[in-house]
Amino acid sequence: MDTRRLYRQVPATQSIPFLLSCLLVMFAAAVLASQVQTNFGRVEVSNVFYENATGISIRAKLFRPVLATEEAPAPGIVYIHGYQNNRETSDAYCIELARRGFVVLNVDAIGRGNSGEPLALDDPEFDDTFGGLASLDYLENLPFVNPEAVGMMGHSIGGEIAYQIGLVREDVKALVISGTAYTEEATESRPANMLMIFGKYDEYRQRMTGVEDFEADWMDSAQTRAVIAENDPQFSVTYGDFEQGTARRVFMPKVTHIQESHNKAAIAEAVVWMREALNPAVGQWVLPENQIWQIKEWTTLIAMITCIAALFPLGWLLMQTSLFNPLLNPVRDDFAIPKYDLRRGAVVNGILMLLYLPLILVIFGFHVYVMPIDKVFPMMIANGIVFWFFISNLIGFFIVRRWYRRQHYEVGMDLIDLGVSDQGDKIWLRKNNFVRAALLALLLFGFAYLSDIVLEKLFFVDFRFIFPFASDLTPYRAKMFLLYLPFILFGFIFMGVFLYGRMRRPIRTSWARTLSSWSVSAILVMTVPLLLQLAAQYVPIFTMGVIPFVGPSSALVGFIINLVQIILILIMVLPLSTWFFQLTGNIYVGAFLNALLVTWMFASSQVIAPIPV
Repeated sequence: MDTRRLYRQVPATQSIPFLLSCLLVMFAAAVLASQVQTNFGRVEVSNVFYENATGISIRAKLFRPVLATEEAPAPGIVYIHGYQNNRETSDAYCIELARRGFVVLNVDAIGRGNSGEPLALDDPEFDDTFGGLASLDYLENLPFVNPEAVGMMGHSIGGEIAYQIGLVREDVKALVISGTAYTEEATESRPANMLMIFGKYDEYRQRMTGVEDFEADWMDSAQTRAVIAENDPQFSVTYGDFEQGTARRVFMPKVTHIQESHNKAAIAEAVVWMREALNPAVGQWVLPENQIWQIKEWTTLIAMITCIAALFPLGWLLMQTSLFNPLLNPVRDDFAIPKYDLRRGAVVNGILMLLYLPLILVIFGFHVYVMPIDKVFPMMIANGIVFWFFISNLIGFFIVRRWYRRQHYEVGMDLIDLGVSDQGDKIWLRKNNFVRAALLALLLFGFAYLSDIVLEKLFFVDFRFIFPFASDLTPYRAKMFLLYLPFILFGFIFMGVFLYGRMRRPIRTSWARTLSSWSVSAILVMTVPLLLQLAAQYVPIFTMGVIPFVGPSSALVGFIINLVQIILILIMVLPLSTWFFQLTGNIYVGAFLNALLVTWMFASSQVIAPIPV
């Protein structure tokens, strides 16, 4: 397809309204997310910074109801997110608590978000609460918090931390843990006033509870007998007395581990529990089923999607300048892969993508038994994902190279057809176009990054949906960005060769139809194998209660959960590489841009902390 004809059909000026519309929707979504976060002006939200005992910086988001003052202090709650998350993951609970009169400190645990990096595990000053104790002390010393009415909450590993603090700190008057369990250390009165929320389909149940069937076995376990002095305790029944600090309750929503932090029924249980234990001001109470946190989740997703969508018209405009116009190059319209060969390529790619868990086990086995790698590559969860992405694409490179040699001999295919050259006989772009491609991608990435920075500074809103996706980079995380970028870039370069060379679809009758057809095809080819892996995990969980992929200390569970985030990322970025391949006839702008965006998402959101195994 001659992309110069595309310019004549759609003048540059027609892209400006689309660009402005994207910016308007992005900004409006962020404003609405901010309004929900502040309960439409009734809660003040701010960034706060403090240090733990060893001087490591901790960032948290402080929710202060405007009616909480020195003269009328309110109950306070510290919330600690799970292992592979940051503070925004906890916003659902924190927003609903703050709406009901609680001051809430929503923590970036050490090694997550914008907090500092943890010390080594063998360091005698290692903080095994990852800033949890320092956060409790900080909250209790705020003048508008009643230090006699303080609680702690947490999900998953954050729940474990909150639970351990609640065991030893008598000033913690209420505790809500989700996605984790109390242990035999607990008694009928310690921790005080404890609610446990644990999903029926939680994939970590063996690790967190020690029982095979949570629904059948937990209420009769030794742990439960230690905290509830009843012959036959039941779910969703409150035992003990709040005044005495002996209140106990176990709630089991029908959800998975990740859903526990975004479940309406679980949040309703938590806010009612904290009300009974800490007694916030009566006039600020809102019915537990009246929840608005979902709006923030969807609006931050809309903001992220529209920011990425804005890169389409912005790239279009930039490519019509004298600097980037030489990148414009027609895509050959006489070249497409036969359907039988497309199916064969899709099957081979699917097999490579099914190496996800085996390759992750290899890297963790190497880390544990051969040589620790976290001193050089400290984001261990990211290591597994990036290692799989890099190695599977490296294997794919040799497979496609063999295929290309046969096609070159049989049908005269050249490197232009693969999208890696504009000269055919060697991998090279004329007129410094390789540098131009990298610069264009960098400018477009800079726009996306700056957009997120502006939204965060103005509204304390990041690009996210259920999972943390993209946030501002601390200096340390900027180093992580540069460290992991080459590996992710290689993966996207070869992915471009595979999708737009090895799996080239026919040109459609218009550029719009080609864009949609090729984008859908790319998304299906890259995500269906991942969806099959999700199905292999969750169909048995929902139908038989069996968890197929667990791994040592449930390590594989987290990587299966991460597939959802990977799939969402691929759905967002693959149309970008398709678009720029259409415009340039080569893979480089799209590969550079996608590598920058995805590396940013990993570097800003992945955990820097020891694996909890």
